[in-house]
Amino acid sequence: MRRLFRRSMIWFLPVVIIPLGALLFMQYSFLRALEQKSVSAERNWQRSAIETIATDIDEHYRRDASAALSLTDVQLDSVDTLGKHFREHPVMSARRFFVVKFHHDKYQGRMFDTNGSEVEADWSESEAVKLSTIGWHMAHRWDRVAEPTLQVHERGSHHRTIVRPIVDESMHVVGVAGVILDPKLAQKKISWLATTQFKKHHPLRDMNIRVSNVFPARTPRGRDYISQSLGFVFTDWRVGVRDACTSPEELAAYQFKHNMMWTGGAFVVLLGAIGLAGGSVARQMRLSQMKSDFVSNVSHELRTPLSSIRVFGEYMRLGRVTKSEKIQEYGEYIEAESRRLTQLINNILDFSKIESAEKNYRFCPTDVVELVEQTVAGFEMPLREAGVSIAFATEGKHPPLLPLDKDAIAQVVMNLLDNAVKYSNGNRNIDVMVRCERDEVRIAVRDHGIGIPPAERKKIFEKFYRVGSGLVHDVKGSGLGLSIVEHVAKAHGGHVEVESEVGAGSTFTIVLPIKSEVLPTAAKEPLQEPGL
Repeated sequence: MRRLFRRSMIWFLPVVIIPLGALLFMQYSFLRALEQKSVSAERNWQRSAIETIATDIDEHYRRDASAALSLTDVQLDSVDTLGKHFREHPVMSARRFFVVKFHHDKYQGRMFDTNGSEVEADWSESEAVKLSTIGWHMAHRWDRVAEPTLQVHERGSHHRTIVRPIVDESMHVVGVAGVILDPKLAQKKISWLATTQFKKHHPLRDMNIRVSNVFPARTPRGRDYISQSLGFVFTDWRVGVRDACTSPEELAAYQFKHNMMWTGGAFVVLLGAIGLAGGSVARQMRLSQMKSDFVSNVSHELRTPLSSIRVFGEYMRLGRVTKSEKIQEYGEYIEAESRRLTQLINNILDFSKIESAEKNYRFCPTDVVELVEQTVAGFEMPLREAGVSIAFATEGKHPPLLPLDKDAIAQVVMNLLDNAVKYSNGNRNIDVMVRCERDEVRIAVRDHGIGIPPAERKKIFEKFYRVGSGLVHDVKGSGLGLSIVEHVAKAHGGHVEVESEVGAGSTFTIVLPIKSEVLPTAAKEPLQEPGL
């Protein structure tokens, strides 16, 4: 069963790993595609945002210029009215306002500053006015009608003008109103307006805004400007936007790495969970197999001594045994098998209490040397004819009285002796040593049997576990003895040490601490034999 399960686990791993690997690959492909789409979406968002900003700038100029240049033919003759009008209707980045009144082949022009005061025009400004109004002068001379719409003249790089014809009641052109823009001031004002509008629409984004007719070439890291040309004035200029900190490519790459880290972490956690589940299933299968072996071994352990007791008892009941030495021999056999049954049942009962956390210990001051010595004597007596020889010795000073559960420690010693006999491999010599050191008492049981392989030494204290040697199939047992030994030792504040060499035997040592509250000397009262 165990071999079949291991084979099934070998097939279980690719069944799990391959789907998880495919899922991870699909997630990677999805995140890569998402990275590309994120870059495209961010670029499209920037393009849409800058188009909106450019439209807002165009509308701002149209609105202000339309309000400043909307004049009637009656207002042309009053300088004060014109000055007040221009003062109350500013245009962003305006340098001069002007009006031109046509009369047949002649025209009269006036120039105003941004405060509405009439000023003299210099030669370059006069030329800009002539160039921007000559067409409307010709329309006046030909007596044509016109719609009073805004027009932009960008013939000179230093004088950008916006003009609007002035018409009479019959829609004939009688003059022109215009504004001359300052390019340097306009660049600053447009940059300020673009930044303000962007913050208004997108308050949480930190972007760089640039207004110019020249933009830097595309940078290697992708931090280039997304730009849009202006459509009403300064049409050779563009408004550009780019991320202040990271480019869309860098941001998408960061998000891809971040998502892949979470995906990889989840993948590792999932693998770990599957591994834990597989390990748990394996442990449960192993435990189930151990329990089956336990039931089989315990059944054999119970059947053998019961059969011997029944046979010897029947012989004595039928009177077939008449000699006193035979009666004594059969009695010793019955007593030995009864002790064996008692020890097995005690192990099972103690294990049941340990598993259900109902095991209670009754501690009392105890002479460890006398307890171990009497336990060894009681264990050895029925096994002498089988050739079992147990040598008991002590080293160091006599240990003080220790707070112990007598029955539990006696059972631990008998479990170790029973294992020493079972796995003696023909060498029935066993050594038991009690040694008192400065702050601990050590009870060692040494055999000269088959020994324990290094790989098995940590497993021998597991419940139902038995060393996987060839001899184990011939030696029956419950697999609970060493588990109980370890639990009892820990309950007394100590631990169990194991030294073993394959083919040379093993030494199990119970280490019990000497606590400060124990009596300084050992009592010499006779110790009753522990109940078995």
